[in-house]
Amino acid sequence: MKATFTLFIALTIFSQSFAQNPDKVLARVNYTYFDKTDTLSNGKPRSENMLLFVGKNASLYTSYDKIRHEISEEQKFRAKIANRVGNGQPTAFIIDDTDSKWMTTTTYLYFVKEDKFFIKEFIALQSYLLEDDAAEIKWKISKDTLTFSGIPCQKATANYEGKNWTAWFAPTIPFQSGPWKLHSLPGLIIEAYDENKQLYFQFAGLEDAKPGDHVRDHDITKRPDADPNTFNAIDQLIGRDVGNAYFENIIRLPIGAIKITKQQLVKFKDAFKKDPKGFVKAQSGH
Repeated sequence: MKATFTLFIALTIFSQSFAQNPDKVLARVNYTYFDKTDTLSNGKPRSENMLLFVGKNASLYTSYDKIRHEISEEQKFRAKIANRVGNGQPTAFIIDDTDSKWMTTTTYLYFVKEDKFFIKEFIALQSYLLEDDAAEIKWKISKDTLTFSGIPCQKATANYEGKNWTAWFAPTIPFQSGPWKLHSLPGLIIEAYDENKQLYFQFAGLEDAKPGDHVRDHDITKRPDADPNTFNAIDQLIGRDVGNAYFENIIRLPIGAIKITKQQLVKFKDAFKKDPKGFVKAQSGH
C-alpha cells in the first residue's frame, strides 16, 4: 500500500498542466442509462439518471442521481447541525454512503476544437484526471429517421470500443456531443445503444441552461472573507467540475485534480475497494 501512493505529491505538480478553456453551458440533456450487464443487490439491472452539460465547444457527462443525492445529504447534514447546535449537543456525525455506492463517480469531459477527452474519477473526495484517447468514431449515417419528444433525429451506426452502436442524433441541435464518450456527429446525440441493447442511453429530456437555474443553499465563496481557494462542501462532494457546470453553467477541468495514467487509476480504484480506510490514510499522508 505504501509504495502505491508515493507518486501522489509528484502527480499533483502536473495537475494544472491541462490548458482547455472553460466553456459556457448552453443546454442540459437528461438520459436514463441502463446496463443489463450490471445488476444491483436486488438482482435488477442497473439504471441511473445521467446529465450531459453541453456548450459550444465542450461537454460534461455525469450522474444526475449523484448530484441530487449529495445535495439532499448536505441539506440533511446542515439541518442536523443546526438542531444539535441549538440543543448544545455535539455536532459530530457518521456519514453513511450505503445508498450511493452504486452511483457513477466518473465524469467525462470532451473539448471539440482540441478533440480531447478527459475522464475524471472521484475517489475518497479526491479528483483524478486522465487524458483519454479521443479516438475517431467512424459513424455511418443512414437515411432512417425517428422523432424523440418532438425532436427529429437521424440514425448513425459505428463500431466503437468493441461494440456496435446505434445513435440517433438531432441535426437541428448543432452540438457534437453525446452521452458517455459518444461524439462527433453533426448534431446532438439524443439516444444511443449497443446492438443487443445491453447498454442503453435513453433520452429523458432537454432544457436550455439559464443563470440561476440551480443555486447552492449556502455559498461560502460569496462571503466577504472568502479567498480564491475557498470552495463549498457540496462542490467537494460532487466534484468541483460538476459543481461549476451545475451551479454556474461553466464547463472546465476540475481544479486541484491529480493527473494520472490508466494504469495508476486502476491500481488506485482497486486499492480503495480493498481497503478504503487505508487508502484515505495513505492519501492524506498520515
